Amino acid sequence: MEVFNLKYDKVEKLELKPFKLEKGIQNSVKQRLIHPFLKSFYCFLTFIILVGCAKNDEAIDILNSFVAEDYVEFEMGNIPIILSVPHGGDLKPVVIANRTCNNAVSVMDEFTIEQARAIMEEFAKRGQKPYLIINKMHRSKMDANRNREDASCGDKNAHAVWSLFHSQIQNSIVSIKTKFDKGLFIDLHGHGNPKQRVELGYLLYEDELALPDETLNSPALLKASSIQHLAKNNASGSLHTDLLKGEKAFGSLLSQAGFLAVPSNKDPIPLVSDNYFSGGYNTANYSSYKGGTIDGIQVECNRTGLRDTKSNRQTFAMAFVNAVTTFLKAHYFDEVPVKN
Repeated sequence: MEVFNLKYDKVEKLELKPFKLEKGIQNSVKQRLIHPFLKSFYCFLTFIILVGCAKNDEAIDILNSFVAEDYVEFEMGNIPIILSVPHGGDLKPVVIANRTCNNAVSVMDEFTIEQARAIMEEFAKRGQKPYLIINKMHRSKMDANRNREDASCGDKNAHAVWSLFHSQIQNSIVSIKTKFDKGLFIDLHGHGNPKQRVELGYLLYEDELALPDETLNSPALLKASSIQHLAKNNASGSLHTDLLKGEKAFGSLLSQAGFLAVPSNKDPIPLVSDNYFSGGYNTANYSSYKGGTIDGIQVECNRTGLRDTKSNRQTFAMAFVNAVTTFLKAHYFDEVPVKN
């Protein structure tokens, strides 16, 4: 390698002469030029070897910086209400395959996250805040209203999101029991049935809701209900049937506010042909059906006139907050307690 050097000739004359680097210096220059390339090449080679030698899940870990917290939203509450939204998410991470196991359902409940936020805003006007848990992942990737295996179809990243979502519900229940002793869990959904009404699920099927009041109030039917603790321990002395379809039932209060609901005093029994949603995994696992003092209701919101526009969502949010507040004051507390 040749470079040019300035050299004086007898002081007064300046001339430019080529010269060759000494062998050691020449090698050093070559090494400086080659070293960055080799460093990058060795890093790339090491990465390929690690991926090639790793098990499949370890290789995914190298390629994927998946963070479960990116897909679950949680807000701590100050009143004895938990609001969960399992099917409103629209995020579809490519690292998780679409669910295909056990006849997986992948339809999302559109605008249910927006509906939950409208409800939270309405509560905030009163200085109140339910516990809020939102699954932001699309149902095609993870179903937060199923058991873990059916929810994720074996994908470990989907497992992580499912576990985080449900741990937040469980932590909220512990907090409510500690601060208030009892409370209400609401699993918010959106249905596509043709009848535009709110469907309230208490884990009772259509044919069970059609049974005589005496049977609905029997120990056998109480044992199947998601509000069995409330039916046995309420401030109003109400029977199970009163809480399902009486004047101060939650569905009746919604109907009185302009949003038809079933069961209620206006619409007490869904038909078998209605495809009525009676409640799913979350309602069964986080209500007094499994024991304890937290009751649960699955709330299936119709689309038209309720969750289809921002204005309708705001109107329903007002009705919902008024209805659930009246329901709590009638059967749980003299006033809705607020504790941070």
